[in-house]
Amino acid sequence: MLYEYLKENYILGEPIFTGDIDIPGMTEENLRYHLKKLTDCGSICRFDPGVYYFPKTDIFGERISLSPDTVALHKYIVRRGKRVGYFSGYTLANRMGLSTQVPFTQEISSNFAPALVRKMTIKNRQYIIRRPVVEVTEENAPVLQFLDCLKDIEKCTDMEPEKCGRILTEYARKNAITKEKIDRFIANYPLKIYKAIYETEVEYVSS
Repeated sequence: MLYEYLKENYILGEPIFTGDIDIPGMTEENLRYHLKKLTDCGSICRFDPGVYYFPKTDIFGERISLSPDTVALHKYIVRRGKRVGYFSGYTLANRMGLSTQVPFTQEISSNFAPALVRKMTIKNRQYIIRRPVVEVTEENAPVLQFLDCLKDIEKCTDMEPEKCGRILTEYARKNAITKEKIDRFIANYPLKIYKAIYETEVEYVSS
């Protein structure tokens, strides 16, 4: 029963978190027993405690192990196809083109953050996981990323404010970020964000 459930709900190379498995009538102890059986016979692989996967294979037929970044992405950003977080801090600045520095420690804001701020290790990779100012959804994630960039702009980039403004304006237009959308969340951010908006001369979509 467990094997069929996993095959129906997960694809090759997708992390399987035991906390997400929901089979009526199956106890936690029974789940652990069957996961071990499936792992022992090679049907699935174990990445870490509570994390399993159906392995992909390379051109030589060798099994490809999960990467820590894949596990972090599925655990903290897109969980079972649902948007629950986004990259933030220095990681976001680099991805947005506001900084050329590639941070060693990835930063993520997630609904699944275990604390306000927590440094986590997945295998040999470190991550800083933060609790977002509001619950992250598919609809508000671009706006929250936009506001996070403005909030952290002084510490995360050494570009001229006007250049940052042009990059963020393009992002706002691409993601249809309006003043109305900004106004829903800006009160959750520190007052310095207004200074960043003024100095960068960033523009939103008018309607």
